[in-house]
Amino acid sequence: MKLLQGFSLIELLVTLSIASVLISYALPSISNLKSNKILHNERDRLTVSFAFARNFAITQQKNVVVCPSLSRIQCDNQSNWYQGWIVFEDTNRNRVKDENEQLLQYENPMNNIVKATSSVFRSKIRFNSVGFAPGTNVSINFCDMRGAEYALAIIINNAGRIKQSKPISDNVCN
Repeated sequence: MKLLQGFSLIELLVTLSIASVLISYALPSISNLKSNKILHNERDRLTVSFAFARNFAITQQKNVVVCPSLSRIQCDNQSNWYQGWIVFEDTNRNRVKDENEQLLQYENPMNNIVKATSSVFRSKIRFNSVGFAPGTNVSINFCDMRGAEYALAIIINNAGRIKQSKPISDNVCN
């Protein structure tokens, strides 16, 4: 007679209980990893738009503005970058998209768990023909439900340098 080999019910239950304990430890890490990826992806998307605007301004010798826009047509005069943004030529340097000015790019709103905001005093970023971003330095802070500990930022200085970093202040996700 041939002996059948397999798992007993007890062996199967022990294996499943060990696997469930290991999975319960891994799930929060996976969730955290997913949230980090979304936050980094949205910051990268906005960084690419800034780099495109600066490059276009230098190569075409024009003024280019990047600003938050929910309508995808005009700037919102708010600092809520997470609602979407536009990039346009600013031929008369008034930081307003006029009808004769070319819309270069528009981006859809960010993932709904991300909030990206800048100072209300610097919600429009203009790059001039040499790539400078005249005005004060601007920080755009990216937050999610996890708070300031996981926050990210984009910092643009007067020379037009675009830098990804952690926020300068701890008080960014309020």
